Amino acid sequence: MDYLRVQLRHHPRLKAGLLPRYVRLLHWFWQLRNFLTGHRPIVFSAGEHMLKLHPDGSVPEVLYTGNFEAVERDFVATCLVPGMVVVDAGANVGLYTVISSALVGANGRVYAFEPGRLTFERLQRNLYLNQCQNVIATRVALSNTNSPMVLRVDAAHPTLDGHRFVRPMDEVIHPTATDEIVKCQTLDDCLRQQGVDRIHFMKVDVEGAELALLQGAELTLKRSTDITVILECTQNRQQVQNLLDRHGFQYFKWDCDEQILKPSTFDEAVVTGNVIVRRAVERIQ
Repeated sequence: MDYLRVQLRHHPRLKAGLLPRYVRLLHWFWQLRNFLTGHRPIVFSAGEHMLKLHPDGSVPEVLYTGNFEAVERDFVATCLVPGMVVVDAGANVGLYTVISSALVGANGRVYAFEPGRLTFERLQRNLYLNQCQNVIATRVALSNTNSPMVLRVDAAHPTLDGHRFVRPMDEVIHPTATDEIVKCQTLDDCLRQQGVDRIHFMKVDVEGAELALLQGAELTLKRSTDITVILECTQNRQQVQNLLDRHGFQYFKWDCDEQILKPSTFDEAVVTGNVIVRRAVERIQ
């Protein structure tokens, strides 16, 4: 499979023709694996820690068959140290939540936020599987409002549980059977209720709601002078950059080979993957 990945990467026409078949092959391989193992949890590493995920949802599948977000996971494993306070915004089934929980240790805290009912249940199962006693998980969508919204399935990718997005209720003219009405809250309010005034690290993967989330987290960003944010940004990119610029942030990409952060522009980093955001940078060993 590694050989096939290399060939697809270097031959665009071959990729266009074979990629759909390759994806189906990987999915078949995943289903066979689960059948033969009785849906045994998958095992993966984060630094020196061996962690597990139940094989439910699309994230465990792409982690097992495609080494999902290897660069991002390497950065998180290098960046987080015991005692840190972490926010996982858009936790999904908990990949980065369980990684963060292991790395920050008993003296650290992880605040995980996931609005979807089924996905949140899967998150809770994975927290129990990994005995994550330093995690506070909340079923809420982080936004710039405390009013409820509608969580919708992405019609273009209905089978991907990570592709769900929130919309204001007054914008939903034709509800569907898969819509969920979810509670929304600002990160500033959530952390204030927990007695937290600053954090060290935040992962943001909220399917287009990045601007609203950051608008509801401006006090936290201001107080957290040494915060690092790893951010996927799919909408409102210029407005998101303007907000981050206003708070004095700089933009970086992670070099796995050299194990250092390299300066980047917001546009370059966000197009090629997740952008890493910090006010200052020193070599991470």
